[in-house]
Amino acid sequence: MDKFHIDLTQSEVELVQRIDLRVTHRDHTEGHANYNANKEPILTLLRSLSERNAVPPQRLSYWNDPKYNVGRVKTSRKGLFERNGCTGTEIYTHPHFVPYLRYFLFGPELPDDVIAEFEAKVGNPGWVTSSDVVPIGKFARDLTRRYRLDPSDAMEEFFKLCLDMGLSLSIAESVMRSVRQIR
Repeated sequence: MDKFHIDLTQSEVELVQRIDLRVTHRDHTEGHANYNANKEPILTLLRSLSERNAVPPQRLSYWNDPKYNVGRVKTSRKGLFERNGCTGTEIYTHPHFVPYLRYFLFGPELPDDVIAEFEAKVGNPGWVTSSDVVPIGKFARDLTRRYRLDPSDAMEEFFKLCLDMGLSLSIAESVMRSVRQIR
């Protein structure tokens, strides 16, 4: 579903085509080669996206704001890189940044049918109130089971989807916690 993909210029599309967006590789040699090949196009792409404010604000908050990083460590996702000694442009060329780049570009990584069904259940995000949280969370849990999604991945992707749909941070956190309950 291209709905949550950001609009790219032609030069940005060409840069994305040069970037290996895989998270895993066959071996260390392949991974290291991809790391070296990705450096320049990633930095150029991010510079271009930044210059035209192309990344939606909720995705930047997901990356930069500690409130959007639900868990025991109270720092932003970017801050986690910095805590581990990765600073400046090293953060954005680090292989572990690739999933964040994918989110910046393409939104949540859920099957199209899951996104469509969840959006239909939520309806107009502006009308969602705290009394809607339990049924929405239960529905996200049901979708996770029905589509046999890995709950540890699905909880984060539903969190991102809620943010991209315009739901509040507290509702997104509640949906994420609901999916996390799957055993």
